[in-house]
Amino acid sequence: MSLRASLSNQGEITVISLEGQLDYENQDVLRENILVLMQGGKKVVVDMEGLNFVGSSGITHFIRSLYEFQEAGYSVPRLCNVRSEFRKIINAYDINKDFSIHESRESAMTDFFRLGAGENN
Repeated sequence: MSLRASLSNQGEITVISLEGQLDYENQDVLRENILVLMQGGKKVVVDMEGLNFVGSSGITHFIRSLYEFQEAGYSVPRLCNVRSEFRKIINAYDINKDFSIHESRESAMTDFFRLGAGENN
């Protein structure tokens, strides 16, 4: 199964709902799409509820992309509905705890607007 993504816009936030497999072969397309959205001024929430497989090379490149977005001055995408096995992998790579992982889509969206949340968080 390949990676499928569906987009929904909710104001200035775009939610990318992922389904299938995030691996090395398809993570570049996801990265490029997120970058295009952020360059257009969108805040991005990545809903990972539908992922049934995350390959180590795919998640490594995905996390590298999140760091690159942050370094470029974009609001780092919020992640939500991350399964425990994927959360462990993300947390292992996220040594600075820069990424925001939420239990629900609503929580991830609200995080962009909480008091004290910087543009680069």
